[in-house]
Amino acid sequence: MTLYSDSKYPVRADLDAIHEKQLAQLAAPGTWGNSQQRLAIAAEARQAGYDAGVLEKPDDAGAPPEIDLPDVAIKVVRELAANPKDFLEANFNDAKAGGLSDEEYTEIVGIVSRVTDMDVFARGIGVALRPLPAPGPGEPSRERPEAATQELAFIPTVPNPPEGPPKPYIMRGLSLVPDEMRLHIELEQVQYLPAGKIMDPVFEHHKGFTRAQGEIVAGRVSALNECFY
Repeated sequence: MTLYSDSKYPVRADLDAIHEKQLAQLAAPGTWGNSQQRLAIAAEARQAGYDAGVLEKPDDAGAPPEIDLPDVAIKVVRELAANPKDFLEANFNDAKAGGLSDEEYTEIVGIVSRVTDMDVFARGIGVALRPLPAPGPGEPSRERPEAATQELAFIPTVPNPPEGPPKPYIMRGLSLVPDEMRLHIELEQVQYLPAGKIMDPVFEHHKGFTRAQGEIVAGRVSALNECFY
């Protein structure tokens, strides 16, 4: 059985596989949080969706969190999950004043965005949210890139290499936690299109769905979400 074998709509094998892989990855320690903390973040993001009326709680939500997140982390998770367009620099500064580090914040952004992505997809095809996995062993690596510096974002980022090619902030936004950046790009490569094809206006990543149609959908969703990109 595949992750979305209960869907009445066909789901591409690569999309099914990447969602299954990324859900399972939450059971492993990250860079700044262990698996229990990461799963608690995912569960809190879902709870924010239930409370906002945009997600339906499944009968089987998976393993319940075994720990309580700090209040400052809960506040950030819920704001990002339920009302990201209103998350401003002031919210970020409040979180830092409350004890959340740049690195922890970045990992939270990565987890919330990916879990929300997969949950909205499940809702869109009419299946229950997939159960979260049970936590696994291990401790976070806590490795910070030496090249990270304060550029124009809220958080430090890894600058573009002088030899190129240039990468915009939309791709480097999570570079303070490289593993989260890699996971985000891995998901984007399947759901959107390969990074090397972004400047190719006729590339058709999804059979029967042109690049122009995809950009219309993306633009409309971005406008509704008040995304400044």
